[in-house]
Amino acid sequence: PYGLPLDETTIAEVMKDAGYRTTAIGKWHLGFCSENYTPTFRGFDSYQGYLIGSEDYFNHTLDWYHDKGYDFRNSSFEAKDILPPTAKGFIGTYSAYIFTQRAIDVATHHAAAYPTTPLFTYLPFQSVH
Repeated sequence: PYGLPLDETTIAEVMKDAGYRTTAIGKWHLGFCSENYTPTFRGFDSYQGYLIGSEDYFNHTLDWYHDKGYDFRNSSFEAKDILPPTAKGFIGTYSAYIFTQRAIDVATHHAAAYPTTPLFTYLPFQSVH
């Protein structure tokens, strides 16, 4: 299997141990050969983004060698140990706009639901490539 070895501790797991709520938004690319390699199984309470290494900025698909298809995931704000379903409602929207809005939405939800708990947000934008 390809991915960050399961015996490696992620920053999300460290932050959870320190009392934080955690969210990941954007590019994962640390493994998806089984759901145990995906963000919500690696310490993140929620996740929105794509699991593979690259995809189209607007239609959220990949067509590269043997990897083809749609890969855009969107979880609820409470999704620990649940692989988020694919979400096709974002086709046609630039990924940076989607990820920015998700960060705002998570922060807003967090402030209302967990006002005394710190929040850690991991946000690797796709557009750095």
